[in-house]
Amino acid sequence: MPKVFVGVGSNLGDRASYLEFAQKELLSCGVTVAEYSPVYETEPVEAEGGPFLNAVWSFDTQLAAPVLLEKLQQIEAKANRQRNKLHEARTLDLDILFYGDQVIHEPGFVVPHPKLHERAFVLVPFCDLAPEWMHPVLGRTMKQLLEELHSPHGVRRIPRGCVAEAYSAKQSPNTIPRWQDS
Repeated sequence: MPKVFVGVGSNLGDRASYLEFAQKELLSCGVTVAEYSPVYETEPVEAEGGPFLNAVWSFDTQLAAPVLLEKLQQIEAKANRQRNKLHEARTLDLDILFYGDQVIHEPGFVVPHPKLHERAFVLVPFCDLAPEWMHPVLGRTMKQLLEELHSPHGVRRIPRGCVAEAYSAKQSPNTIPRWQDS
């Protein structure tokens, strides 16, 4: 089974509730979420609306990549995600960042996510989970990609207890991401 990493975000409505909703829906699809990053608040990058809550989730799945993408889009739709125009604010955004070490180039579906190495709001929470994960195309770890980021946007870790209960039990008790400890 491939190890999957999904970027999770919301910047419209009750953001924490949408993240919790997505977690419950994903678990009901037969996916066991193995790890959650802490939740971060970030300013929108290439998106309208207010600040995002962002996280990265990691799990193993037997679902094929296109089937997983379809499931994630169904969860977004159940959360009233609108797709009327590019870069609009969203109740829920679920992006497959990695599907194991596979490289996928299909219309409307590219893995690894083509912009993840440019986005602190992805790399910071990703490094909380797997700083040594190797990008199969760029040949660098997530920690290296974060260190190379030239213009990181503000990424503020949300204190435990300030987001949905689903996260509080999963977060590390320390406040320093693992990638900063090494």
